[in-house]
Formats: sequence, structure tokens, C-alpha cells
Amino acid sequence: MITLYGRRTILALLEDSRVSIFRLHLADSNASSDIMERIENLARERQVEIHRHSRQELARISKNARQDQGVAIDVQTIGYQRVEELAEVSGSGTTNADNGFKEVIVLDGVTNPQNLGLIIRSVTASPMTGLVLPRKGCARIDPLVHKASAGTLLRANIFHCPHIEAGLECLQHQGFEIIGMTNDAADETTRSFHRLAPATRHRAYVLGNETDGMSQQIRRRCDILARIPMSRGVDSINVAAAATLIAFKGLFA
Repeated sequence: MITLYGRRTILALLEDSRVSIFRLHLADSNASSDIMERIENLARERQVEIHRHSRQELARISKNARQDQGVAIDVQTIGYQRVEELAEVSGSGTTNADNGFKEVIVLDGVTNPQNLGLIIRSVTASPMTGLVLPRKGCARIDPLVHKASAGTLLRANIFHCPHIEAGLECLQHQGFEIIGMTNDAADETTRSFHRLAPATRHRAYVLGNETDGMSQQIRRRCDILARIPMSRGVDSINVAAAATLIAFKGLFA
């Protein structure tokens, strides 16, 4: 379940019959307005639970008192799961000669909501099994991420973990090969991404943050370091663009 906030975001979710909504939260200090009346009426029509809270309680639910506008909503998403549950998910079955291996992208400190939303959209549209998203150190799932994902957030397979170290440890226990994506061309151990050998087991591709890339601690946990080749003196591309290339690589191999 994911909690979103903001009046226009919530109104759009309530108006979309495809979205499964669990509970609506309202601050008891909200002033009467047309949009608030519309939100409450739609919630009643859809038989959504309505809970009223003090302004402080609502802020604890939304985790964003400055922008929640006194409303939050719990949206049920079957694809939002703990990373431990990845073991029960089938492989994509559409890459690597239909071998059924799972492939995921893991984010290390990606803090820009726009980038996170774009990555979610690419991974959801691709043959990838899903996205592993640490709750600590990465952008929080919020209305900006939802908007950037063009609505695909609610259809995405997102496997959450407390922090990236715990997520990678869990993946390794599940037999995943960890491939760290870097732009360090000087490192002789770094392989060219398009020349990686075909997968012989599950794979997780780790993408670092927008400024510094992967942390040294995470680099040391990787089985392989790989780099997307660059031309014309360009040393790197946006993390969302890199995620898109990785997510769809199997379709053009």
C-alpha cells in the first residue's frame, strides 16, 4: 500500500475507477471548498473509508505537512512488496532466450523525484521483473513521483527494503548476480555493458545517484562493474536514461 497526498492528486485517483483505494485521511481543520466536497462525495460513492485526524496526525500520515493540503489517501498496489517477496515472483520470461531469470534494477541514493518517476515508468514498461527501492537514501514515493511515472506507479513491481545494503544482501541470498553500473572508464576491471555475457542466473543492476554514482561501499558488494559506452567526449548520461537502456536491453540484443 502506498500513501499519496495533495487535493488534485487525490481527486484524480478517486475519479479513476481502476485505482483500488483503501482509506481517505482528512484533517479536521480543512475549510469547506468545492474540491474538498468533491473528494468526500467520491469517497462515499466508492465506499472508501474516511478517517478524520488532527492536523498533526495527518502530517504524520502524509510525512509532508508542507504539501499534503490536509488530505492523504492509501492506495492499494499489489506490486508494492518487500524485497524478500521477490523470491516468489516469476522471471520476466521475455529476455535471454526465455530463460525465466529475474532481472531487477536497484537504486542507490537516487533522490530526484522526477528521475525516480521516469525510472518507474521505464521499468514497468519493460521486460524487467521490477525495481528495488530502498526506503532510506532515495526519493520518497509522492505525488511528484506519481506524476513523473505517468500513472505507471500503481502498476509497477516495486520491491522495497530498509536500505540498499539490506536489499543487496537479500538479493544475494536469493542467488542474484549484482552488476554495478559505473561511468569510470579508467577502471580496468569495468566491463562494457553491451558485452556482458548472457545471464546464467538472476541479475540485479545497481544505479547510483545523480551526482556521485554508486557509493564505494556498494561498489565493493558488486560481482561485476559495467559501463555504458559513451561517444564524442560525453562521460555520462542521466540516471533515468541509463535505467531505460538497461531495462530494454534484452529486446535489442
